[in-house]
Order: sequence, then C-alpha cells, then structure tokens
Amino acid sequence: MERRTYPRAEAYVKVGVRLLPFERQSAYFSEISEAASAADMANSGSKEVAELPELLADLQERAYSLGRVLDSAGNADGFHALRYKQINLSGSGVRLLCDTKCNVKDLIELRMILPVQPPVPIFIYGEVVRVMETEDGYAAAAEFIAVSDEIRRDIAQFVSALLDAT
Repeated sequence: MERRTYPRAEAYVKVGVRLLPFERQSAYFSEISEAASAADMANSGSKEVAELPELLADLQERAYSLGRVLDSAGNADGFHALRYKQINLSGSGVRLLCDTKCNVKDLIELRMILPVQPPVPIFIYGEVVRVMETEDGYAAAAEFIAVSDEIRRDIAQFVSALLDAT
C-alpha cells in the first residue's frame, strides 16, 4: 500500500505550465515570486562556480521577461496572464491538464497563485512522472523538485485548509 507524505486535494487555482529547455534544466529552482532575489541564489551554497554562467543567463532571461511584462501590463513575472485550472495538489507534487505534450522525466515550470490571504505567487518546478493523453490535452503528474521548506509548508497549509473546508 502506497503512503503519501503530504495530503492531496483538488484545487481551482490560477496556474500556467511550460516545458523547460533540456540544456538549461539544472539552473532552475522553486521560489516565491516576491521573495526571489539574486542574493538568494548566490547564497544557496549548492551551486558550483562552473554553473554561474547558467545562473546569470537565467537571471538575464527573467529580467528581460519582467521588463516586458512591466512595460505591457504593469504586473511582474507574468502572473496576471494565468488562467484558472483545476489541479490535484500536494506538498510533494501536482496533477493537471497541459496543453502541450510532455514526457516522463521532463522538467516543467509552474507559475501558480495560492488563493490565500495574502495570495502567494509561486514559481515551482517538477519532474514529470506520469502522462496520459485525454480529450482535453495531456494529464501530467509531476513531483516537485528544488523546493524550499517554506514553499512546501505554504502548499501543505493550503491543501489542509481545503480538506478542512469539505
């Protein structure tokens, strides 16, 4: 019998998904958008000096994206463009419908807003562990990777609140 580490619940949240480019996958880490900073990455302690060019390229890409978003809509990180979707969420992973096909072992980035007070905008990354083709797209299950204890706690508290409300 399989035992889950975290409780799981159906949720209706604003979320967006993108497949990460394979050659840059090691440079991604999960973060709460408001708290992300270059100092956090520099102090992570787990990155080798050889990975610094990848991290800087990622920072440059994010800064460019942020500039485009601020210029066009006055809202950082593209969270304003997210659509509501029903997902199955836990502190260890997510199951949701994707518009694009992904494969097992692919890495995906999710931008998600937890609807709590105040709302929590999260960049979170997952490794795809299961994919099924459906009439509406692709149902993918992903296990979260590179996630801080703070983010897992925020998600677990949100899921617990959902379960308590039912």
